[in-house]
Amino acid sequence: MIELAKKHLKKVLRVCGANRNCQYYPCHFDGQVCLWCYCPFYPCGDEELGEMIKRKDGTEIWSCMNCIWVHKPEVACEILREILELTKDKEIDEAIGILNNRELMMKIKENVEKKVGKNNNL
Repeated sequence: MIELAKKHLKKVLRVCGANRNCQYYPCHFDGQVCLWCYCPFYPCGDEELGEMIKRKDGTEIWSCMNCIWVHKPEVACEILREILELTKDKEIDEAIGILNNRELMMKIKENVEKKVGKNNNL
């Protein structure tokens, strides 16, 4: 394998695999897929995956600290597949504009749940 390919593959594995070099790894479970470090559905409002919590200042915020769903390999891959299908012929800024639609993102979440389930347990 040429060096440029190795370098690129390392970058892909860091993003798509278990990023054991991250100072926060594992933030959910050992062997998690880190592709969705920042969940594309946040805040999903799904009480099977997260909950509202109070901050120190008394305001509330959505917490997905106990959600492992998006970090499961089959779920992470299916989310990516859904997103790529919608954006495959788009430039990056246009794709982000499309995906910046909450209703669309919740539809993607629903589609993934139908395909792979929504079990939030290991």
